[in-house]
Amino acid sequence: MTNPLVSVIIPNYNHARYLDERIQSVLNQTYQNFEVIILDDCSPDNGASRAVIERYRNNKHISHIVYNEQNSGKIFSQWHKGFELAKGDLVWIAESDDKCEHTLLRTLVTEFERENELILAFCKTNIFDDCGNISKSDPLPIKGRTFIYEGSTFISKEMSMGCPMLNASACLFKKEVINKIEPLYMNFIGAGDRMFWTEVSEYGKIAVVNLWLNCMRSHPNNSTKRNYLQGINQREDKLILDYIYNRGYISKKEKKKISYKYVRTYIYRYLTDPILKNDLYKYWEYGFWDKLMIKIKNNRITDFIKKYGY
Repeated sequence: MTNPLVSVIIPNYNHARYLDERIQSVLNQTYQNFEVIILDDCSPDNGASRAVIERYRNNKHISHIVYNEQNSGKIFSQWHKGFELAKGDLVWIAESDDKCEHTLLRTLVTEFERENELILAFCKTNIFDDCGNISKSDPLPIKGRTFIYEGSTFISKEMSMGCPMLNASACLFKKEVINKIEPLYMNFIGAGDRMFWTEVSEYGKIAVVNLWLNCMRSHPNNSTKRNYLQGINQREDKLILDYIYNRGYISKKEKKKISYKYVRTYIYRYLTDPILKNDLYKYWEYGFWDKLMIKIKNNRITDFIKKYGY
């Protein structure tokens, strides 16, 4: 693959205040062989998003601008619409409230030019707030500049507990894979990205680039946090773990171990509503003794912290 065309999908919903910065960070990439598809999901901002978007209508990179007349209700429906419009060899979902370094696209494209079997490449992500304060988060520590995974290894080792890609803006993938996977991600509300990356990873190698090139904006009313507090992601994560197990990427013993760790972290510790917690315990097939062991183990950890001051 040499000098591939990249389709950049910018799905916007009510991010008028960040949209100009997002679009500029895409247009100013050092790698310039790309088209831009801007999708607005009926933003309720009195035309503010449209005003920003229309300023770029005549830019040579803009191939499509689509305004929904009704809100789709799901970001993953917008992803799918962008995929249908994309003409590139590679696809980059550049979320509308994020930004990036001007070398992101050149760096990730290079990985595809080096490795023919590559299906997905992603870089590290800085998390920043509206004041510009940055906190680096590294959910997938690796050695060296780039690490290449076999797809099956990546799924079993990195995708079974969570999603090492903090957000879609850090990822570049081959468009051809879209016609190979089932669009299961479209049925999800919160964890559709993890479902999508899991399916994509089944069709090739994964490159993890150890460079902080993507910047994800942190909001006070973060949708991911809200979905976890409502139990939405915990249910969807169970479906993804079942998918990974049923496809043979992890054993029954490994699934039990991962389930125990997940329930302890994202249900027992994370939630306070006892009714929701018990409902999720049942959903994850945890009985009285399982819950008791989680409680005992967490209390031991708490006592240790209190005793030794960790």
